[in-house]
Amino acid sequence: MGSGIAQGPAFVLRTADSTADGPTGLDSGGIEAIKSAINSLATQLEVQSKDSESGDILMALAAMLRDPVLLDSIKEFLATGSGSERAVRGAFNSFARKLERLGGYFAERSADLQDLSNKVIDRLGGQTGDVDFPDEPFVLVTTELSPILAASLKQTPVLAVITEKGSATSHSAIITRGANLPTVMGVVGASEIVDGQELLVDATSGQVFVEPNHEEIQQYAEAAYPSTTVMSALPDPADLPVAIMANLGSSFEIPTAIRAGAQGVGLFRTELLFLGHKRPPSKDEQIFEYTKLLAGFQGSRVIVRVLDIDVDKPLEFLYKTPGGPYPNRGLRVLLQNRSVLKTQLEALAAAAEYYPSTELWVMAPMVVSVSETKEFVKLARSVGLKTVGIMIEVPEIAKRFTLGRALKYVDFVSIGTNDLTQYVLRRSRYSSNMALSETRNNKVLLIIDNVIRACKARGIHVGICGEAAADPASAKIFIRMGVDSLSASPALIPALASALV
Repeated sequence: MGSGIAQGPAFVLRTADSTADGPTGLDSGGIEAIKSAINSLATQLEVQSKDSESGDILMALAAMLRDPVLLDSIKEFLATGSGSERAVRGAFNSFARKLERLGGYFAERSADLQDLSNKVIDRLGGQTGDVDFPDEPFVLVTTELSPILAASLKQTPVLAVITEKGSATSHSAIITRGANLPTVMGVVGASEIVDGQELLVDATSGQVFVEPNHEEIQQYAEAAYPSTTVMSALPDPADLPVAIMANLGSSFEIPTAIRAGAQGVGLFRTELLFLGHKRPPSKDEQIFEYTKLLAGFQGSRVIVRVLDIDVDKPLEFLYKTPGGPYPNRGLRVLLQNRSVLKTQLEALAAAAEYYPSTELWVMAPMVVSVSETKEFVKLARSVGLKTVGIMIEVPEIAKRFTLGRALKYVDFVSIGTNDLTQYVLRRSRYSSNMALSETRNNKVLLIIDNVIRACKARGIHVGICGEAAADPASAKIFIRMGVDSLSASPALIPALASALV
C-alpha cells in the first residue's frame, strides 16, 4: 500500500464481478472482432507503458493478452456455440483459474485477467471503458483497483485510493506505491461510502475516517501539511520521555517509519498477508515478508501481532467461532485454526534467526482469558520465540485477578485503546462519532491505569498502540501513568514527538 495522509471528497466507482455464467449481451462479431478488441487493448497498454513508472507491469498485461493459448481457448468456446462475450469471459476465467491453482504470486495475477476480460468486452460493445473522473481533487473509492485503472490515475487530481478488495502485493498496489499515492486496500465498510463524503485517509496505518470530526482533522493536520520546522528538526530520542514506535501494515512502509523518527515497530499488523486469499500464505511466503521487516529495523525492537481477523473480514480458510461476546474475533479464532497460527509463529521464529540483531517480540490479539494466554505463550515458545505477549483490548482480561494470573505467563503487554474504549463504553465499533477524547473517559483511564500498575509491579513492559497513543493529550496521561512506549502511525510521529519534548 502507498503511504501518507490525504483528505478530500469521495468519488465512488463500483465494479461488478463477472463470470462465464453471467449474462451474454454480445452474441455476434466472431473471432475477428474479438482479435481486434484484444489487439486494441494490448496496443493501448504498450503505449501507456512508455510513459509509466510501472511500464513493466503494463507490458506484462499486454503480453498476457497476446498469448496464443488465450486466443485458442476463445476459439474453442466459440466452436461450442458460445457467443462472443461468453467465449471471452470463459477463456479468461479458465486462464485465471489455472493461475489461482498455482497459488502465491500467480493467484494474485488472476485478478488482472478478470479486468482484462472486462476491457475486451467493453471494446466488443463499442466502448473504451474509460472513466470520467472529477476535475477537482478526490479520493477514489472502488471495489477493486485494476492495474489499468491505477495507471490511468496519473492523469487525474486523485488524492488517495480506497478499495474493498485487493492486497499490498497486487500489481495495482505496486503502481500506486510507485506514484506515492496513499492507498488502503481491503477496507471494511468501504461499500457504505457514498459520493461526496469527506474522507481522511492514513495509508500507513490503514485507517479511513468517514466525515472526520474536528479532533481527528486537527490530529492529522500536521501530518497532512507538515511544517518545515517540525520535519527538519525531529527531537533526539534521548530527549523523549518514552520510546515512540511505529504502527505498520506492511514492510513497504519501513522507509516512511524511519524518516518519521520511529525507534522501532510497536505494532506490525500481519492481516495484509492473509486478506483476499483463498488459502493461508505458506511458511516461506511469510518468512519472506517478515525478514524484510526485521532487516529494516536491525538493532531495534519489532513487535508483531499475529493474524487478527475481524468478523467483517472473514477468511474462507478459517473455521469460525460464533457465540460469546466477541464472535469470530481475536485469539479465539486462531486457537480454533491451530495449523494457521503455528505456521505463522514458525515463520516469525525462522525470520528472527536471519536477523538476530533485531529484537522480535510477538503478541496475540484480543485475548479474553488466562487459559487463552497460557495456550498462546506455550505454542509460541515451543517454536522458538523468546519474547511473547498479549494485547489488552477487552475489559474481561483487564480485571485485576484475571490480569494478575495472565501476567505470570507473558513478557510484555500492549494496550489497544481503540477496541478497549469501545467495549468499555459499550459503543458501536463502527460509530461515526467516536472521538479520541473518548479514551480519556474515566472508566477507560481507570482500566488502563490498573493495567499499567500491574505490569510495572511485575517488571513487565507495557506499551500503547491504539489510536489514542498519537494524541498528545492522551499520550501525556499515559506517560504519567508509567507506560513504557507509545506506537503511532508514522505520519503522526513527528508531531507527537515534538509535543512530548
